[in-house]
Amino acid sequence: MASTMGDDGHDGRARPGALRLAVAGAVGAASWQVGEYGLHRFAMHELKGRGLASREHLAHHADVTYFSPTSKKLLTAAGATAVALPTARALVGWRTALAYTAGMLGAYAAYEVLHRRAHTHAPATAYGRRMRKHHLHHHFGGPMTNHGVTSSVLDRAARTYAEPGVVTVPRRMAPVWLLDEDGRVRPEHAADYEVRGRAPRSAEQDRADHDAAFANEVPEPV
Repeated sequence: MASTMGDDGHDGRARPGALRLAVAGAVGAASWQVGEYGLHRFAMHELKGRGLASREHLAHHADVTYFSPTSKKLLTAAGATAVALPTARALVGWRTALAYTAGMLGAYAAYEVLHRRAHTHAPATAYGRRMRKHHLHHHFGGPMTNHGVTSSVLDRAARTYAEPGVVTVPRRMAPVWLLDEDGRVRPEHAADYEVRGRAPRSAEQDRADHDAAFANEVPEPV
C-alpha cells in the first residue's frame, strides 16, 4: 500500500509552499515581540536578581557597558528553540515549524544587535532616535516602564509605556555617542537628553548602582 505521508511529515499533509513558509517566518518574527516584552518585564525585572536571566540583565542596568557574553545568549536562543520548535511542529508540521522558528530567532538576533547599538552607536534614523529615547528612559527614568526595546507596541497595550521626554542621564553612565570631547551633550542630541553628575566612578558608587538596579530603581545622577 502506498504511503500517504506528506513531505511535511504528517499523513496527508501537502508540502507547504513558499508563501506559507514566508508567512510562518513573519509570524515567528512578530511573536518575538511578545517574548521580548515578557522576558524583559517578568523574567528580568520582576524577579529582581532571582535566576540567571534576571541577574545578567540587572548587572547591565548597574553597568550599562556590561553585556551578557555570547555563550549565555546562545543558551537563551537554545531554550527558546527547545520550546518553540516542537510546539510549532505539533501544530503545523516540520517545514512550517522550522520557518516559524527561524523567523523568531532572526528577530531575536536583530534585537540583540539593536539593543547593543542603542548603547554604543548614535542613531542614524528617526526610528533609531525614538528607540534609543524609549530604551534609555527605561534605564534612567523608570526601569519598570518601556520594556520593549525594538518596539513600544506592547508597552502601550500593557500600560507600561512612559513618554521619554528629555531623558536625564547620569554622566558616569552616558553612552559614548552622547557626549563630545568636552563632556557636553552633542548638539544633535540636546533636544532629547541632558547629563548630570560626575563622570568618575568609585567602589561606593558601583555598590549604589548595583543596589538600585536590583531594586528596579533609577540610578542617582550624583
